[in-house]
Amino acid sequence: MTRFSFAVLALATIVVATPPAARAQPQADACRIAHVIDGDTFNCTDGRKVRLLLVDAPEAGRFGNIARRALSTLIPVGSDVTLETDSLPRDAAGRVLAYVYISDGRMVNDILIREGFAFFKPSRENSRYAPQLRSAEEKAREEHRGVWAE
Repeated sequence: MTRFSFAVLALATIVVATPPAARAQPQADACRIAHVIDGDTFNCTDGRKVRLLLVDAPEAGRFGNIARRALSTLIPVGSDVTLETDSLPRDAAGRVLAYVYISDGRMVNDILIREGFAFFKPSRENSRYAPQLRSAEEKAREEHRGVWAE
């Protein structure tokens, strides 16, 4: 089984486990990582710029560097990820807004928030996994991880 097939299978499992009312026809798409810009944005080799949905990573300073390194470790240049969009697939800057899955099926958005490398950022338009990601931030706070350790 290829990594892409595994990621798609994992994504399908997550989508099936989500209540129908919470699903709004997600679009899954493959992306090979070209460059990690910061802790919540990266480029695909096909030229698309992707912003992690419901995630806000520090942009500068010590935690900005840590967040960028965390994302670079999860999705190194040349690796393949699966992108899942929500109700609003692009932002005003034309970036793809996505939940990002690595080859083992884990959601990058969740990992970054759960480990305290980023904050949960609510959205009215894109909220499919808001309860999960809000819970991830609460857990990071309780466990004093990353930005919550200070």
